[in-house]
Amino acid sequence: MGRMRLRLANGVVAAPGTAAWIPVPRHGAVRLEDEDEAAPGAAIALGPAEADGEDVRKAVAELERLVRDGGSVAAGAGVDLGGGFRSARLDGARGDQRDAVLAALKVLGVAGSGRLGDRAGFLVALFGPAVTKRVGAAAARAIEEGRWSALHLAAAASDVLGPEQLERVLALEAPGGADLIAGGRPSVLAADLRRVLEPVPGPRRLELLLDLWDRVSAHHARLARRARLLSTQGRQDRLDDLRKRRAHFEDEVLLKTLRRALGKHEPSLAEAARWQPEGHYWFGVLLRVLEDALSATALLRTAVAVADHGTREGLARSEPILRATANMVARSDREWPGWKEPKSPGLPARPGAYVCQIVQKLDAPRKPEDEDKFAAYFRQRLARARDYGRLSVETIGAVLRGDLNVPEGQLHSWADEPLGEWREQVDRSPARPLADWNEVPGYGQAILGRRELPATRLADPEKGGEEEVGDLLWFADLADALAALYGHDAAKVRPELEAPWLDTDPVPDEADPLAPRYDSVARAVSGAAQLAALGGGNAPRRGARTWEAFAADLLADAEISEALGGEFAVPPALTALDGTVVPGTGGARIRLARSARMLAEWSNYMGNCIAGPAYVHDALAGRCGLVALHGEDGRILVNMELSPLWMRARGWHITEIAARFNEDPDPDLERVLRGWVAKIPASVPDPPLPEEAEPVRPVRRSPRPRLLQDAGPALAGPAERAWTDEFTSRAARVLAALSNDDAPFATLTRLRRLGSGPLANTCRNALASGADLADLWELTGIRPMDTALRALDPALRDRFGQLELLTGPGPLPASLRKLARDPRVAPAYSMGLVGLRMRAAIGRLVLDGDPAVLRSATRRTTVPMLCALTVHVTCGAPAIDLAPVTPPKTTTVPGFPPSTLDDEDGPWQQALPDARELGADTGVFWDRVAEHGLRVPATWLNAGGWQSLWSRAHA
Repeated sequence: MGRMRLRLANGVVAAPGTAAWIPVPRHGAVRLEDEDEAAPGAAIALGPAEADGEDVRKAVAELERLVRDGGSVAAGAGVDLGGGFRSARLDGARGDQRDAVLAALKVLGVAGSGRLGDRAGFLVALFGPAVTKRVGAAAARAIEEGRWSALHLAAAASDVLGPEQLERVLALEAPGGADLIAGGRPSVLAADLRRVLEPVPGPRRLELLLDLWDRVSAHHARLARRARLLSTQGRQDRLDDLRKRRAHFEDEVLLKTLRRALGKHEPSLAEAARWQPEGHYWFGVLLRVLEDALSATALLRTAVAVADHGTREGLARSEPILRATANMVARSDREWPGWKEPKSPGLPARPGAYVCQIVQKLDAPRKPEDEDKFAAYFRQRLARARDYGRLSVETIGAVLRGDLNVPEGQLHSWADEPLGEWREQVDRSPARPLADWNEVPGYGQAILGRRELPATRLADPEKGGEEEVGDLLWFADLADALAALYGHDAAKVRPELEAPWLDTDPVPDEADPLAPRYDSVARAVSGAAQLAALGGGNAPRRGARTWEAFAADLLADAEISEALGGEFAVPPALTALDGTVVPGTGGARIRLARSARMLAEWSNYMGNCIAGPAYVHDALAGRCGLVALHGEDGRILVNMELSPLWMRARGWHITEIAARFNEDPDPDLERVLRGWVAKIPASVPDPPLPEEAEPVRPVRRSPRPRLLQDAGPALAGPAERAWTDEFTSRAARVLAALSNDDAPFATLTRLRRLGSGPLANTCRNALASGADLADLWELTGIRPMDTALRALDPALRDRFGQLELLTGPGPLPASLRKLARDPRVAPAYSMGLVGLRMRAAIGRLVLDGDPAVLRSATRRTTVPMLCALTVHVTCGAPAIDLAPVTPPKTTTVPGFPPSTLDDEDGPWQQALPDARELGADTGVFWDRVAEHGLRVPATWLNAGGWQSLWSRAHA
């Protein structure tokens, strides 16, 4: 061992006379005779070469404990293992010394920090040579109090902040001790902070970081509150049990009413069949719907108040709504004594029972009792507030859809009932001002017979000014109370849904994938760093004081916008791999990056440097392929750069691979991927030149481009006529929805100049704002240039075959560019080009699972569009939830009218060209059908299944 000098991490060489041992399962400590015997970056115990077996065993056991608790990275801090041994890592480890020291401190704490050596030494490793005593003291307090996120951020920011600013960072606190950094090593975060903040003036750097910390803290506080609120509810979902119990209760009420009406204990089946319930029965049904909703609202509001303020204060805050609801339920029981709830064990069928029990307990004489028992009584009765609330929302939806078959007269009478005393004692939802409840959906108007908006009628004293059941404000209260239990401010109005049209646990609107994400400081900074790198490494200097504004400046930067629009020249050998499953990875799929924007979106999640300018530059030139491996749940597992071997005929290899935050990927996964990439076939080599090629006579070129002279005038007339005939006023309205400009040609020119990313954003924004994908599809199918070329003399088309390039998406030669700029030809050419590019953008959005596009695809659809999109999804096999339409190896497609995939005149074969315009590789269509069958996004089949969707397409 004395002959070998081990190379350690961070460029260190082991001292003479030392040896290294590594722990090996079932073999104990094994001495390294050569550094190649262990993996790069492996954790080792470094000690005297002459150490005996017992000292080695103890040191390696201590190393194993350190690695178990802090990871291999902690071994790089040089932790004292006893007996003259210290931990270390072999050369090849990622990161720097601050990563190792922070990981080791999390294991050792303040008390064990002496095992890292001199205190000044590890402080310099964390904060650099300019560290002060005050910074050291602030770091010690952060370590002692377990504020690791603050220490992590301070260590990373030490490259861009001064000592006094670091003290401010080290004093930060995370809500509930949450991990606000959430991923990555300090060295990775430090590199991103340098890229983002170095162009920013010094004082403003701290201001931006503190604002980012506050935003991430607020995000985690909301998550913690949601978890706390939901912890008040039973762990087992009892909604289905409550449905059955509630249905049984209504059956019992109906039978009692039947027996009373006929005066028989057990009427015959024929007598029951002839009997028609009278109006008071239906009024009772609707009254119970209302009472259950008000009772569920009371339970929900009380559960939230107790979770936020404790049992006694929460009950005191909720007492008005509890008493008002209990009084209403009790009065109803007196008026309709035959409708009291049947006695049955377990959960009450109606939530009003729990409301009355809670009020009775509050009114009971107070005895000295155990506080835990007092709280347990109420916890038990509030634990099903969510289940009762969900069931009430379902029942109200059934009323508003007309599913209960209540006679119209009874519905209208019920809607005219005043809420009276209950509303006098109960405030409306504070999250929903009356002015915001400005409409009852059309089916609500038809069912309930409402003619005026609640805000209008209640604000006019001459019209009574008293809230009525048909205003549905009580339903808004219920939905908002249920949303509050999920941690939201209010339920979200979703007019596109069927009744009851309120989403009580809304998912946040899909933001720009490049917008800052506040679940992690590391992710927010990494996303900004990738954008800054695309813009040349210089962050905007517009004086933003908040992280939100700072990130917006980055996205608005002209250089960044231009870089995001770059389309990659994907090597042909890799194109066929897009969307394929990698064997041995548990169903993980390869996705190929097509643009810088796609890379930046990946990086915004992964927090690694996959979107760096060097990668983008090589991908634009086609010198490499950049890919992501997506797991079955859609999350990215690793990013890779694939490059051809020096001898291109030999194939491909992985030149860079990284997991989230530039961490090492799982070794087993990396081994599988490297083996798979090694089998990718090489690009097709160029054919060899003949040994003696005959000389080629130079062609005499005309001094003037004959195409412009001979074909230009012939094409101008048909192009102008085709544009006038095919670009209708309807198309102009759809085009105007994509831009603020009403001039069609100006809008087409603007769209034509957009890169693929901005163009996709334009389509997404239009659809999210209410435009129909069917209208965009019809617009993008307008091809006046195709019509004009078909009108040309065939001999002229044969003579100038390059005219066909005017109908494609690719660049034009100089002579055709001049022709395309002719004012009579330009609109027809621009319309076709924009149509092709928009379809490609729509295709990418569909495969990415964009919610706005997927929703709009089923809201109003047509047969050509539906078939093309289905073929596109089937061929692309995207990493989103897919549902089968046909079994594998089946050509018959269900639904009416019937269709088959192999019918040459049928809609599926006719859709193949459109699917190719979306980006589908239709050459694999039959392979995909044989393997999985025809497939569509699962969300398309949520309402009525494929047969319903197919029928709507033919409507």
